[in-house]
Amino acid sequence: MKKAYIKKLLAGFSAICMVASAMPLTGFAADAEKEGASAVVGDSNCDSQVDMSDAVLIMQALSNPNKYGIGGSDKNAITEAGWANADCDGAANGVSNMDALAIQKYLLGAGELSSGKSDPVTEATKIHLKNTSIEVEGDNATVDGTTVTITHSGEYYVDGTLDDGQINVNIADETADPDTVKIFLNGVNITGKSAPAIFVTNAENTSVNIVDGTENTITDGETAYEGDNAKSALIEAKDDITFKGGEKGDGILNITSNNQDAVSCNNDIKINGGKINITTVNEENNIDGIKAKKSVTVKSGTINIDAEGDGIKSSKEGISFTGGKTKIKAGNDAVQAETAIEVSGGTVIAGGDRGFTAAAINITGGLAIATATDNQVDKALLEGTTQTAVLLNCIDDPSNEKDGTWKKDNALVASDTEVKYQKKYKYVLYSDSAINGAKSCGFKNLATGAAVTHTDGKQTQFQLSLISVFDNVDPAGIAPSENAESASKTAE
Repeated sequence: MKKAYIKKLLAGFSAICMVASAMPLTGFAADAEKEGASAVVGDSNCDSQVDMSDAVLIMQALSNPNKYGIGGSDKNAITEAGWANADCDGAANGVSNMDALAIQKYLLGAGELSSGKSDPVTEATKIHLKNTSIEVEGDNATVDGTTVTITHSGEYYVDGTLDDGQINVNIADETADPDTVKIFLNGVNITGKSAPAIFVTNAENTSVNIVDGTENTITDGETAYEGDNAKSALIEAKDDITFKGGEKGDGILNITSNNQDAVSCNNDIKINGGKINITTVNEENNIDGIKAKKSVTVKSGTINIDAEGDGIKSSKEGISFTGGKTKIKAGNDAVQAETAIEVSGGTVIAGGDRGFTAAAINITGGLAIATATDNQVDKALLEGTTQTAVLLNCIDDPSNEKDGTWKKDNALVASDTEVKYQKKYKYVLYSDSAINGAKSCGFKNLATGAAVTHTDGKQTQFQLSLISVFDNVDPAGIAPSENAESASKTAE
């Protein structure tokens, strides 16, 4: 009788979940981005408990990944941490409907939840870099001189220093082995003098994970790559590559490129955490920071780019910012996409000869500031923007006879947000959720506290529509004392 009763309850729960998987997740999904989300097996929505909502979210994420999967459009979409918790049926074979069923059984007292995984550091293959040699503990990694080749999906923890060498990922048959190659940088210093320091030759997916509490450095030599590697980046991937941080997100990856692009990928690049500092220093060759043939997506983490060429570039598809904090200083375009630049969350502060360059610029959330020295964004490109955006066309700085640009310290803001512009400028694209929907606002010069003016040098109020353009903007503006005196006279 008891077995029959449990069977009927399971069937009922399964039916409920199937219906719920087609409905919006409202009311019970936790804020997946909140600080301190705990790692609880089965807790897919990261609310620190396991209940029916976790089973529903798993089924939603599987049946409608664009909306509820990692990076999905819904505010309650599953997160990276939730996805890790969701693998709970003890099989350790990835997330499936069997994990939702396991939660149902657990709630009925008819089963237990388990990730089925041992300590990842214990189980992983260890790669120890020894300056001029490499040692391996574990399977599926072979050494040839100062190159270590990873030949199978799995987890690989790398530590130590390599004076001139490479981590190569080369899966013989990615159809037979489609799982992710997970490289954990656990305090490394790798110099790739004649070839990419990290080279993904063949793999369905590769993730570069920055271990919490560590600082890692990737750099090249004094001369450019030659031969087959002539056009390769310091980190080169022929297939998809993802950069991730740990749970704390305090791991650091420094990428300094003297002669090559810093990061390049033939497919898609994703940044999902950690702190990544990218510097390209060859002014003569204008080398780029991050470059993908397909898409670039920034979901979380802190990204700082100082590039002599383009900051972030996609040559065939688009670039999306859904979260995180991104700062870009570029010698050419700060952000350049073949199709669209999408900003839906997070902070993007970008400066270059041109700020945002794309066929369309769609800003729907977050803080987006793109400054330029050469030209302003065309208002017509912002048709897909739904968050208030302001285009500021500045007068020449009278103290700068060379090119009339304003120093980056003269950051213009329309809210209490403290920001730093990344480069000198004449044009500003500004969109901030703090002023979204406002009818008017004032801009302040953070360096001087002056009220920024426009049109005739007297107007300090900026009347806003969805997309507003202001000419003759003067960042020097009106000093705080003068502005107060003017306001007092107006009141009288």
